[in-house]
Amino acid sequence: MNNQKGDRKMTGPTVSDSKIRSGIVEMPRPERVPVYPDDPESAWWEINPRYAFLRAQREQKPLLLLFTADWNTQALRLSEEVFATKSFNEYVKEKLVICYLNYPRNITDAPDSMRNVKKKFKIKGYPNVLIFNPEGEVETHVTGYRTGRPVDYFQRMKAQIIPILQKIESRKKKLAEVGYREWSGGEKGITIFAKFLRRDPDLITLQGVNGERWTVAMKTLSEEDRKIAESFPTFDKVAAEE
Repeated sequence: MNNQKGDRKMTGPTVSDSKIRSGIVEMPRPERVPVYPDDPESAWWEINPRYAFLRAQREQKPLLLLFTADWNTQALRLSEEVFATKSFNEYVKEKLVICYLNYPRNITDAPDSMRNVKKKFKIKGYPNVLIFNPEGEVETHVTGYRTGRPVDYFQRMKAQIIPILQKIESRKKKLAEVGYREWSGGEKGITIFAKFLRRDPDLITLQGVNGERWTVAMKTLSEEDRKIAESFPTFDKVAAEE
């Protein structure tokens, strides 16, 4: 068990060397866990890191990846005192994509995918938090937790996230000048920071910041975004993959 506290600026490997292929954005979402169940609009913990990285890239948000273990006292206290609170829930709603991986006491009992992620990012002990930029690069590493000091931890973590958010916002403002904007998927909660490429009566294709293309059903867009999309001329057909 690693009881050390600390932050450090890091550069790290990306989650994938290949670009995500074009395709229809899936409406059903993988299993996820609410941060604050008393809030009907709670933020959600992803438990599938692949989907979490996909969301961070698509939405152009930092990703907070928590390596935790429900048998570890410090990890449990961090979850109870920080990550399950109303304050954390309100903070992450608009700012972050969050994901946690809950490891068994015996690492050999964990699925290969979880062991591989832990090995890839050289994680030793619990709790450990990595903050990634939307490109999947490690920006900050926050280790350990001192029980009973939730405010200190939360403030320290936010201080590490601020410059990441600032860089993202600066980039998004420049991209907005060439047609990028946030497209939202209405009640399904899909959000994509992208520019319009083409549409047919049923589908719209958007291009993300890194060149990936997303095809979304027109009917799933918010009313405002649907009106914007409908202002563009149509093609006969938009393929799910181009």
